[in-house]
Formats: sequence, C-alpha cells, structure tokens
Amino acid sequence: MWAVLGMVAPAPVAAQAPATNAPPAQHYTTPQGGTLSLSLDEAVARSLENNADLAVERYNPELSIESVRNAEGYYDPFLFGTLSKSSTDTKGTNLFAGGATVTTKTDVWNIGVQQAVQTGATLSVAFNNNKRDTNNLFSTFNPVYNSTLSFNLTQPLLKNFGIDAPRLNLKIAKKNREITDIQFRQTIINTVAATKGLYYELLFAIDNLAAAQKNLDLAKKLLQENEIRVKVGTMAPLDVVTAQSEVASREEGVIVAENALSDAEDNVKRVIFPLNDPMMWVTRITPTDRPSAEPVPVDADAAVKSALENRTDVIAARKDLEKNDYTLSYRRNQLRPQLDLIANYGGSGADGTQIRDASNNPLPTPIPGGYGDALSEVFGFDYPTWTVGVNLSYAIPNRSAKANAAFAQLSKDQALAAYRRLELQVAAEVRTAARGVESGFKRVGSTEAARRLAAERLDAEEKKFAAGMSTNFLVTQAQRDLAQAEVNNLRAIADYRKSVINYQRVQEAGVGSSGAAVILASSSSSAQGGQAILSAAAGSQ
Repeated sequence: MWAVLGMVAPAPVAAQAPATNAPPAQHYTTPQGGTLSLSLDEAVARSLENNADLAVERYNPELSIESVRNAEGYYDPFLFGTLSKSSTDTKGTNLFAGGATVTTKTDVWNIGVQQAVQTGATLSVAFNNNKRDTNNLFSTFNPVYNSTLSFNLTQPLLKNFGIDAPRLNLKIAKKNREITDIQFRQTIINTVAATKGLYYELLFAIDNLAAAQKNLDLAKKLLQENEIRVKVGTMAPLDVVTAQSEVASREEGVIVAENALSDAEDNVKRVIFPLNDPMMWVTRITPTDRPSAEPVPVDADAAVKSALENRTDVIAARKDLEKNDYTLSYRRNQLRPQLDLIANYGGSGADGTQIRDASNNPLPTPIPGGYGDALSEVFGFDYPTWTVGVNLSYAIPNRSAKANAAFAQLSKDQALAAYRRLELQVAAEVRTAARGVESGFKRVGSTEAARRLAAERLDAEEKKFAAGMSTNFLVTQAQRDLAQAEVNNLRAIADYRKSVINYQRVQEAGVGSSGAAVILASSSSSAQGGQAILSAAAGSQ
C-alpha cells in the first residue's frame, strides 16, 4: 500500500541508527528564504533527521544502555589494598612487658580482589603482609614478617540462589533497553506517519485555497454580468448589490483559506527543519508529489493478527509482562530461608631474624631470615587453614517477604489484565482503521460524483440565467454548492490518503508520540478551515 502513496514502507530500525528511505549521505538544513520544492520522500527524510521530538527520543536508547552497564557494574572485580606504616611506644609496667619502654614499628601492605558472580556467589582472594620491628626483650624474631593468603567463597543455597537483587536489576535493565528500542522505533513510525499526514494536509490547503479563489472568481464574473444587465435595463440594481455581497463573503473565504495554508506550511516546517530560524518561517513550501487516491486492498482479520504480533506497544507490553515475571520470581525466592555455604582455604607464614641464646656467649646470636622465607611458607602452604560450613537465618513470620510476594503477584495479574485490554483496543483500532480506508475510498467516489453534478448544475443555471430563465439567487446557490462539493472532494481525498497511512501505522505502532497525534489534530483543523470558508459564503444568504 505504500507503493500507492509513492513511498517504500519503512523497514524496522535500530535505536541508534534508524534506517529510513531517505538518502543517508544527504543532510538537510534550513533554507535561506525563497521557495522549497519538497517531495514526500524528502519530507520524511528531513523529519527523521531534524524532527525535534525525535531528537529528544534519540537519547532514551543511549540512556537505557548506560542503565544496563550500571547494573552490570555490580559484577566488576573489586580490588582493595592497604599500605600503612605505624609506630607504638608502650610503657613497661611489669616484669613481662619486655622493657621499660617497648617500641613497635609496623609496616603493612595488603592486597586483594573480590568478585561477585551471576550464581549469587561471592569470591575473594586476600594477600596480607606486615613487618614488625620491636625492642621487646621477649621477642624471638626481630624483625618478623607475617604473610597470609586466603581464598574465600560464599554461595547462597536457598534464598538468593536462582535470583537475587543484582541479577533482578540486570534483567530488568536489559528488558528496559529492549523496550526503549521498541519505543524509539514506534516514535520513528509515528513521525513518518505524522509527516506524511502533514504533507497531505498541505496539499489539501493548497487545493482548498485554489477552490476558494475559483469560487471568488465565479462570484466576480456574476457581478460583472449583473452590472452589464443593469446598464442595459434587463436587471434590477438590487441584484448587483446581492452579487457584491456575495463577492465580499467569498473574499473572506479566500482569506480563511490563505490562513489555513499558512498554518499547514508551518506544521510541515516544524517537523522538517532543525532550528527556529527566522528564514525558515518565510520559506514557501511547494509540494512536488501528487499521490493518487487508488483503491487499497484491506484485510481486517489479517491486519489484526499482524498488529497483535508485531505492533510496538503490544511487544512492549509483552516485555513488561516478562519484567513482572522476573520480579515475581525474585519475591518468591525471598520467602526462603537464608542458607549460605561458606568455605575458605589459605596458608600463613612468619619469618625474620631469629634470636637465640648461645651456650658459650651471653649475647644473643641472630639467625638471618626474612620476607622471602615467610612467602615460601605461605605459598608452600606449610601452615594451611580451611573452613567449610553454612550460615542459616530466617525471619519469623517473614511478613515483609510474604507481602512483597503477594504484591508482585497482584502486579503481574494487573499487568496481564492490562495486556488483554490492550489486545482488545488494538483489534478495535485496526478494524476501525480498515473501515476508514474502505469508507474513505467510497467517500472519494461519491464526493467526486457530487462535484461533477454540481459543476453540471452550475453550467445549466448559468445558461438558463443568460436566457432569462433563472434567477441571480439560483446561480449563486449553484456556485456555493459547487464550492461545497469541491471542498468535500478535496477533504475526502486528503482523508483517504491519511486513512491509508493510519491503516499501516496501527499495524506497526501505537500512538505513543506527539507526532502521531498531529495527524489526528491536523485533519480536524483543516476540515474546520474548509468549513469556515463555506460558512463565510453561506452567511451572505
């Protein structure tokens, strides 16, 4: 059906690089006044590149990517370390204090890494070291080096085993990213549809002004003929006054049509130009495409099925249901007792300069040693340590967890009910759009027939009036009827073109952006503009 409108249907797009039918290498800027010839394809391409609403929406996929990265950051390795130097002086207060004043100097250098994994477990490795130098008389090593190496594991077995808060946040963040991509695609689809609708409204406004001007020309022609008839004495002067009043009323109709055309141009400019440039507003837009109102085959049942499978708001709603499943699974998991497996294994070592009393020497004889000897003991696991066990905790009667689980279940049920309601709304909307295409095409045919008959009637009344067999009032009425028929036909053509766009859109996207609403609003505003022209003309009766 897009071929009927002279367009290629837009393909599904990614969030960061939307694929459109616009030339990708060309960049559109604000013209410097004058006239801008604009095809339908160019209007769509400009709106996708410059549309202000779309420019705002482009940030949402990037924000969602950062949210995912933030959630993934919980599983980043966490490095920790300590480097310090300290000194402590202690006054000796007993025989075993080691001296009158005991000075201990300590150097510390520790390093480790902790890693959370997506099983809920926490792993850590710690390598701790210190050097202690003291004048304590009872020390057998001075200085002494102490080192420990430990491996630690904590693994939930019940609560937080299958899912925990970090994994829930990561799943929801990823699902939100998918939803954001879908919503961005929805914005693109609606932007394309809105731009086409505004383009067709501009075509209608141009044709509507031409019809109003033609209606004015007919009134002026009748006025001139009446003035001639008054001069030759075949018509009363009052008929000239009536014709003059009709000209004035139709001039008002032209003014209203001109204003409607300016509004339609401004609506197009707002979506195709990037900035609020004064030169933008004085640029005249000349549409170069004149799509025909060809019949479009409609299959409402197939369209409903397609919409329920592929429509962006339906897909987003299904992903919201998946998010509710994640939350419910997590809340049910939190009802379990906290049972964690804990395990650690490590080694320690200590060495330094050892002091012994020699049998033949009253002074101590030091035996050299150092940090390397301590490391040898650590990594040789000469003095291993290990622990295996479980930690158990449970809240009685666990009311908070039960309430959260019940809340999650109710939220899921509510979301499922909303999804069923959405399916009904989508089916009704698609069927309405399908009927809009069918009735719109019928309107085009009937209004075209009415326009031809109104033109024939006017021609007949003018011939009868020239022969003196009709009245000034009947000719004027026939002119008004023709003007009404022409506006009705133009409105029907514009509405049919937009109904085809809407029929395609409702199968692909919901009305989720301000751009899509423009289609609906612009249709009624332009229709009101056309009616205002006719009302102004009818006011002279």
